[in-house]
Amino acid sequence: MKQNTIIKSAGRKGKGVFAAKSFKKGDLIFRNKKGRVVNKNDISKLSKYDQKHLNEIDNETFEIMQPPGVFVNHSCEPNSIPKGQSFFALKSIQKCEEITSDYRVTGLFKNKWKCRCGTKNCKGYMVSDFFSLTPKLQKNYLPYTLKVIREEYKRRHSKS
Repeated sequence: MKQNTIIKSAGRKGKGVFAAKSFKKGDLIFRNKKGRVVNKNDISKLSKYDQKHLNEIDNETFEIMQPPGVFVNHSCEPNSIPKGQSFFALKSIQKCEEITSDYRVTGLFKNKWKCRCGTKNCKGYMVSDFFSLTPKLQKNYLPYTLKVIREEYKRRHSKS
């Protein structure tokens, strides 16, 4: 099977994932290998590298990300979105373009990160929290986010 992505330097962001071919909106870009699952209480026992590359599953459980997904950089104006272990094109992506994702899609813990995406709407930082997104983006990203976030969204938006 032909490789859809290439991992290479993304400048000051470190390594990044780049398109080895063009993608249309909605295309599957890649399916990531499942990483080891760890409990929140065991994070301190992980290497510093693994601690920096965790993906939330729910409030207590995390997955250690694997390549190529571990190298997908955040962007405030992403061109892909994760759904489970797969990444899909949010818009057309040209060959050699960097594959980026918005980390807030699955963000639960309000961690503040320095953002180096350099997009027009970038504030220079981002808070890894789904509910820090605009209401429009929350609605757009809702089908892709974690079950725990969908449940909280429903709770917040249900009629009392």
